[in-house]
Amino acid sequence: MAFKDRSNFLYATYGLVAILMAIFLSGCWDRREINELAFLSSMAVDLAGEQRLLTYEFVRPGVTGGGERGGGGTLPHRQATLRNGWGETLIAACRQITTGLPRRVYLAHTNAVLVGEEMARQGLGELLDFIDRHPELRRTTLILLTRGAAREVLIKEQGDMESNLGKEISGLHKWVQSSGYGFIPNVNDVFFDLSSEAATTVLPVVELSPQPFPPLIGTAAPSSSGGSRETGGTEGRVKEPETVRTVRLNGAGLFYHDKLVAWLDKEQTRGWAWVRNKVRRAVLALSCQENNTKVAVDITEAHAEVSIDMQGGQLQGKIKVKVEGELLEQQCSLDFTREEAIKSLESRMADQITAEISSALNQAKTAGTDVFGFGGVLHRRHLELWRQLQGRWNEEFKKLPVTISVEAKLRRTGMTGRPWQPGAR
Repeated sequence: MAFKDRSNFLYATYGLVAILMAIFLSGCWDRREINELAFLSSMAVDLAGEQRLLTYEFVRPGVTGGGERGGGGTLPHRQATLRNGWGETLIAACRQITTGLPRRVYLAHTNAVLVGEEMARQGLGELLDFIDRHPELRRTTLILLTRGAAREVLIKEQGDMESNLGKEISGLHKWVQSSGYGFIPNVNDVFFDLSSEAATTVLPVVELSPQPFPPLIGTAAPSSSGGSRETGGTEGRVKEPETVRTVRLNGAGLFYHDKLVAWLDKEQTRGWAWVRNKVRRAVLALSCQENNTKVAVDITEAHAEVSIDMQGGQLQGKIKVKVEGELLEQQCSLDFTREEAIKSLESRMADQITAEISSALNQAKTAGTDVFGFGGVLHRRHLELWRQLQGRWNEEFKKLPVTISVEAKLRRTGMTGRPWQPGAR
């Protein structure tokens, strides 16, 4: 009898466990059908009076591969679709977009966020809070700044290499550091910068860059855009190039306490990047001292250190930069097998880098934004002094004397030392 009761108890227990597993381990309670999702690639954030205006770029369903082209060689256009919404808050604007969208918005694959100038001047805090709280948005999302409204760039960009703007910016992020003129931070980088002692950061500026669209050879076909200008329209004639709007980085914005306060031009942006170790490769076009000709040096290594010391009762900032480069092009006839020619070129390399850093430093001082990290160094090495100056550090930074020293080395001269001359063997 006892054996039968024990068996019934075991059967009841197994049955209960099976029911619980069916309820909690089914794996389907949060399923999302991929054909019911709208994948966000990038978004623009603007202010429109008191309203927040969001413009979303979604990957167009059912298309893959590179930029789409219509029949007859028309201009490329993105494989994306746009929607916008507005509201008193960002989440209200986001929900307003869903009133005209037949799919569920999916934000986890967002590649980039473009911030309009007016929104940036009011402050990034609201946007950063929105991104950080949303369960699908990630801190690895790239963030950039625009001059004027961000939606203008998002709407007008056509692209000719990737299927949407988000992918174009992801590609820029990978390769732009080889130029020395650009960098693209992610949201986490901005959080880190604005949480530092100086509470400053730098965002790159992205802008539209009209480029000629390659002409076609052969029988001319009418363009669907109506913008084609043919020189003849017969077999073998070449069309004049049309124009396609791509994007490029050009300069940067300086932020103090999450607000946009000043701009850096292209050269000043590289000057800042030298100091913050953002330059992986760069090309210096230097005077050859012969008929206004140039030599081009490819910078292959760059490293910078920032320090701050107390000298004679006054703070003194120091920037030390070491670079190495390779001669890649020469328009003049200097013989770089001679030591004096190399030394002269190294001196000009150092002078140009110093000038770029000095220009960026002066702009940052004018704006009172310590984007070079002197405040952080002071906090780490002279904590008591930092506590005294912390509240007015932006004013102290404006009058901080800074010495800049650049050590430049030319390691190689390419595959030859002497320049080629007509008639030489």
